[in-house]
Parts: sequence; structure tokens; C-alpha cells
Amino acid sequence: MPDSKRTDKIKQSLEQKLILTRKEKFYLQVLEAPAYLLRERYADVREINDEIYPSSEDLHASLEKLLPFLYLPDEDERIVEYIIYNIDSKGKLRISEEELCDKFGIPFHKANFLIRLIFEEFHDEIDHYSANDDDSIYIFPDAMIDVDRVEVRRIEVSDPFVAKALQMREETLYKICNFVREINEYFLRGYRKYPQIVTMTHVANILDLNIATISRAVRNKFVNTPRGILPLRMFFGKGPNKLLIINEIGELLKVDGSLTDHQIMLLLKSVGINISRRTVNKYRNMINEENEELSKGDLQ
Repeated sequence: MPDSKRTDKIKQSLEQKLILTRKEKFYLQVLEAPAYLLRERYADVREINDEIYPSSEDLHASLEKLLPFLYLPDEDERIVEYIIYNIDSKGKLRISEEELCDKFGIPFHKANFLIRLIFEEFHDEIDHYSANDDDSIYIFPDAMIDVDRVEVRRIEVSDPFVAKALQMREETLYKICNFVREINEYFLRGYRKYPQIVTMTHVANILDLNIATISRAVRNKFVNTPRGILPLRMFFGKGPNKLLIINEIGELLKVDGSLTDHQIMLLLKSVGINISRRTVNKYRNMINEENEELSKGDLQ
């Protein structure tokens, strides 16, 4: 059996066991650990790939870059950007829900929702930046995802036991990152605003890995991409929310009300929103019904 297939079998068996051996627990800990912790732990680390460089960014620039991953309508994205730039260096918000309501003319429940969204979705990033008092906070990416290639940060150690665990970690990360690269070419090239989001279950089935393995590999990992350094977890989830899709369809219909459902489906796909023609039709009918209700209200 080839080494790669044997390694995959080991990975699957590790996650399927209820009681893990000391060696197996160590392998899983190494898989889950981000690169910077591995660098700190092993004194004899030698980084092979010199093409992957650390990057320095502040909290605001980092969070602003992640906004497309929230799949928000343009107006909500503008409000969220304002919230981001009002988070101080300690990770505390400098404005209240009431102030947000006054500035943007939105109801309290929406202001509260958007604030909670930021602090829940970007919890790790806010903690990372606010926990360090240094002006320059460096993020060491675990891998690089370019348009046509993937490279995982390699670490060499003299201990064969640790080296085997690091090799398994590298192989798993490579498979996951390469899958992300293959389905996100247009996003990486800058042609799409929104990335292609997939579930961990789907990736596990495609790559023949356990879901828990995917979860451990993605957790706390950063990748260097043409769109900046991004958390690997941001490529996994449930996809665009209903509000964003309805907003995008509504904007397209304002430009050209004669667009067919199929044409709208293709236009949405061009920006990274993949939904069926039937779903387009359902949301289109919802928009039409809402517009009819508004028209009736104006007549009354």
C-alpha cells in the first residue's frame, strides 16, 4: 500500500477510536496546532519554504478584509465596517447600539445583531490582536494558497516520532488547501467578491477523511492568499445568507426587470453565489410580493 494511502487509513482510524493511544493523541495535537506554536515548541525547527513570509496587519485591516466572508448586503456591510473601526486595541467596542441606530437610522435589534455578528464570527481574530500589546502583530500562515499552487509551511525536526506527526499534518493540510484552491480560482484572482463556501462534511466526503480530522486541521490556521492572509475556517460554512441573496436579486432586477431566472442565476454565480434557478424564482416571487404590498400601502 502506498505511503499516502496508509497515512489516510491511520488518520481515519485515529478519529474512529473512542480510546486513543498516547501516540495517536500526539498526532492529533500536532494536526490541530498552528505553525507558530510548533515553531515555539521545537527548538530544532528548520523552515524549508522561504517563499512563505509572515505578514503584519492591524486588527481593523484584518477584519475589513474578512467582510466578504459574511455575505452581507452592501448597506449592512457599510455599517459593519464602521463597527470594526470602532473596536479599540483591547478588543472593546467604543460605540453603543443606540449610537449606531442614530448614525445609520436602523432599529435597535439590527444594530445589536450586527455587533454580535462581528464579535462572534471574528472572535479569534479580535482575541489574537487584543491579547498582544505590540504595535506589530505578526501572523505566520500555515500554508500558501495561490491561483495555481499550494504550499504548506514545512517544519523539520530530528526526532522521527515528531517528524512523522508533522508529515501527516502537512499532507492533510495540503489536501484541504488544494481543494479550497480548486473551487476558489475566481475569488483568488479577484474576479469574485465572495468566496465559494463549502461544508466540512462535503470536503470530508470528497477527500475521504473524517469530519473531525477536517475540523482539527482547519482550526486556528491561517493561509496566505492573493487576497491577503485569511483564516482557513472562513472557507467553510453554510454559504450565503438569505438576506444577501434577496438583496442581490433585487439589485439585478432594478437594473433590468426582464432578466430571466436562469440569467440571474448565472449573474449571481459570477460573483460567487451558487444557487439553483428554482431558488432564484422563489426569492424573486418574494421580492415581487413585497413590492406589491408596498404599492398597496402607498395607494392607501
